[in-house]
Amino acid sequence: MVDKLIKLTEPAHSLMYAPNSLSLGKMFSDTNVLYQVIRQYLKNEFNDKQVEFFHNAFQQRLSLLWGPPGTGKTTVLAGTILGWIEHFSVSGNSLRIGIGSSNYNAIDNVLDEVIQLINRRNELSSLKAFTCSIQVTRVRSSSSPPPRNNQIMDIPSDSKQAQELISAIKSDKADIIIIGGTWQQLGKLAEKDNPEKEPAAPWFDLLVIDEASQVQVAAAAAYFLLLKSDGHVILAGDHKQLGPIYGFQMKDSVQGLYDCVFSYMKETHGITPVQLYYNYRTNIEISDWPKKRFYSNAYEANFPEKRLNLFIDIDTKPADWPEQLPWSDEYLRILDPECPVVVISYSASTYTLSNPFEAQIVAALTLLYKKLVDKQQPGISQQEFWNEKIGIVTPHRAQMSSIRNLLVDNAGMIMDTLFVDTVDRFQGQERDMILCSYVVADRDFISSEESFILSSRRFNVTLTRARSKFIMLVSDTLLQHLPSDPDVARDAAHLQLFAEQYCCSVYDSIELPFFERGNLSKMRCKLRGRF
Repeated sequence: MVDKLIKLTEPAHSLMYAPNSLSLGKMFSDTNVLYQVIRQYLKNEFNDKQVEFFHNAFQQRLSLLWGPPGTGKTTVLAGTILGWIEHFSVSGNSLRIGIGSSNYNAIDNVLDEVIQLINRRNELSSLKAFTCSIQVTRVRSSSSPPPRNNQIMDIPSDSKQAQELISAIKSDKADIIIIGGTWQQLGKLAEKDNPEKEPAAPWFDLLVIDEASQVQVAAAAAYFLLLKSDGHVILAGDHKQLGPIYGFQMKDSVQGLYDCVFSYMKETHGITPVQLYYNYRTNIEISDWPKKRFYSNAYEANFPEKRLNLFIDIDTKPADWPEQLPWSDEYLRILDPECPVVVISYSASTYTLSNPFEAQIVAALTLLYKKLVDKQQPGISQQEFWNEKIGIVTPHRAQMSSIRNLLVDNAGMIMDTLFVDTVDRFQGQERDMILCSYVVADRDFISSEESFILSSRRFNVTLTRARSKFIMLVSDTLLQHLPSDPDVARDAAHLQLFAEQYCCSVYDSIELPFFERGNLSKMRCKLRGRF
């Protein structure tokens, strides 16, 4: 019975318990030649590490891609998938590719990049167009939003189209089908085609799981049930960023079993990932801290001199500044593009879930930045401003609401355009400037959530969303908090030392005004920076 069950679940069983024992599987011609074909369609030629991974994805059954922030992980995945498409289109065989992740945004990011490369290939190629048809689909629940790209076929898992998709997957026709979906929705799709209603089906030649550092091991196992017997797997992620969400806390991760599938394969089975090295997102002032603290110096800023595209061409409060928001000339210094990293700390000790001081400073800096951008880069819509120029990160919903209300009521912002959210929603995204409000200042409250608020992974993601400018507001109470648990204390040091040691280029005492119970007050702050 056990042997029968193992046979039914291959290659998922071997992937989970003995991935190093998997046979080679599919045979590929010289991948150097294949890379030379696809490189002409890439927007930017792959660097050495990206090329190394490209070859691994064909030569190994299980490949791990370690993509620190801004290193082009999604671009490499799309280029690798294009390589598979090129190979199979020439061979005349059918190809089925599955794209998975813990959320639809990550899945859509990969599908979007693949479509862009296919379109680019069709536009630039001197060869004939693909002789086979290529279908890019995304399966979803009926309550989930459709893909944002209209070139992605939208298939609710309970629709008639879902049954048609199953038939297309199983067809012997020499075509290429790329299917994105969460493990739950792809599993439901497989159940429709399984007499015993099991979520298993031998569908995919290649399975790509992006943001694998957020995917639970059990969820990855569900994806593996959809592989052909000789299928290949790519796990792409960064275990130094946010991990999966569990409904319980595990002290011992059991070599990655209760962390994420990326860590599980790396630590339990010794699969060595290809670590991408060059960071194309941030300047050196932002990247140097994670380079030393998280990536063992293997994280190099490709554009070290990058600066915020902004001129501080005023020296006093704008004439149309709203009375309801406090003003300080210090805002001009805080926004200075020549100081890419700024930390504002202060001595208050009573704030918990919301913090009017931080909310007002964040709203005021955002409004000033918007006014300067509007003046110097006319024509930028509010949507574009929030999609590209700025993001506001804060850990608690009460603070999110406070900041949003200030921006709408006092700064004239449009609620639907605002991107004020938790760092969980920001992973995988980037902005020219990130404003971070850490909110909490009460000592007892900090103790109750220290492993959450002082998480090194959360801080790493928060910092590395910024391309050119990072501003953090944080209480001295949080910076000086010493957790009793040594593991939490080591984790907290990444944030605390960043503020108190790394940001040492500017060290000044300033006063920032804010409204408290209707009266204008002043908060004494320390201004630190890195430039």
